[in-house]
Amino acid sequence: MSKLKESFILNVAFPLADKLMGTCAMKWYRQICKMNTWSRDEISNWQNSQLQAFVKHAYNHTVYYKRVFDELGLKPENIRCAEDLKQLPFINKDVVCEHFDEIVPDNLKQYRFRKSRTGGTTGEPMYYYCDENTWGYVTANKIFSWKTTGYHYGDAFVALGSASLFPEKRNRVRELYDKLRNEHGLNGMNLSDEVCKKYVNYICEKHIKYIYGYAASVYLLSKYVAENNIDMTFVEAVFTTSEKLTAEYRQLIEKTYKCRVMDCYGAKDAGITAFEIERGCFNIGYNVIAETINNIDKNTGTLLTTNFLNYSFPMIRYDFGDEASLSENDSFNGQIITEVVGRSSDVMRLENGRNVTGPGFTILMKPYDIVAYEAKKLGKLSVELRIQPDKEKYSKEQEQAIISKFHQYIGDDCNLSVVYVDHFEPLKNGKRRYFMN
Repeated sequence: MSKLKESFILNVAFPLADKLMGTCAMKWYRQICKMNTWSRDEISNWQNSQLQAFVKHAYNHTVYYKRVFDELGLKPENIRCAEDLKQLPFINKDVVCEHFDEIVPDNLKQYRFRKSRTGGTTGEPMYYYCDENTWGYVTANKIFSWKTTGYHYGDAFVALGSASLFPEKRNRVRELYDKLRNEHGLNGMNLSDEVCKKYVNYICEKHIKYIYGYAASVYLLSKYVAENNIDMTFVEAVFTTSEKLTAEYRQLIEKTYKCRVMDCYGAKDAGITAFEIERGCFNIGYNVIAETINNIDKNTGTLLTTNFLNYSFPMIRYDFGDEASLSENDSFNGQIITEVVGRSSDVMRLENGRNVTGPGFTILMKPYDIVAYEAKKLGKLSVELRIQPDKEKYSKEQEQAIISKFHQYIGDDCNLSVVYVDHFEPLKNGKRRYFMN
């Protein structure tokens, strides 16, 4: 029955909705299905063609990029492939905020677009425009990727999160498509045992077979299910997003539901979506050319993206604050992320040449009796470690062991201070900027 329902939605209801709303998700869905059969060279040629047209648009219609090209003595025709992008400077949120009006193209009215903003989790929010072409591609890529788990579009799923997953103010387009995809939004910000019990009862009563949400939120719900010996093996797939899916999170989730866990990565302002089709490999959407700079290892560093579909607000080599590892393999004809290290603010680059990442913290803190922790760089050679200890088990000996181990990561010449807290508050959007054991 789900296949018949999916067929009706994808072939009748969704195309009709696209026509009514001026969107193009189904056009891109069919294109992605086709492109997934192409060779790597065919994908590269298509991307290069799209990139050339995009760069020409940015030069001819924005004040900012015309000035950048002219100052460098470049013309649009100098940028013909991904490698050529390195001739241009990257931009970040500070640049966008400072030059917003200059990045807006003079022919903006030709495009259907929405004004969006970043969440502001690492600073002031940044405003930008996102056109329907990008929205259509991202939506289509999600449909295509989720289907690889056996999910059929229109099957009911629970979304555990907050503002970024189901904002309070929805536009007509979002409301319509939410109805088509059968999403059941549940607030995942404060998952007490009482709230978890309520959500588990809801999922069981409606026999919802798919769970989607912030990695930490899904983990906490799964922890409740496991601790109370609740059988929810009817769940067929779990999709995690927005936060790093640690090995501990994944292990518990898989053990609890005995199903596939697909980690999903994305950043709306960067136009990037990447799905873990093969374990440990996130297939990046064809609409983006990705690269890394400030590398802490081979092909591992600050992620830059060029989303060549967003003509309403062109951003070339955009640094949106994430660190990742890029690669290629034989199972996918595009680019692959092999590891999402985390936010750039979660990667400490110390003046003594040491680089410490979130996964390193996770491995270091795993043996100790702590509830949660957060590490911050305070100065060139100064780090503060904030710990929420398990008051019944944590000891002074563990503190000394942590300090000793931490210095192996940050160096003996780096000052380390330890601060104890009663709890960590999640950010306003429900995400957590620390790693929970």
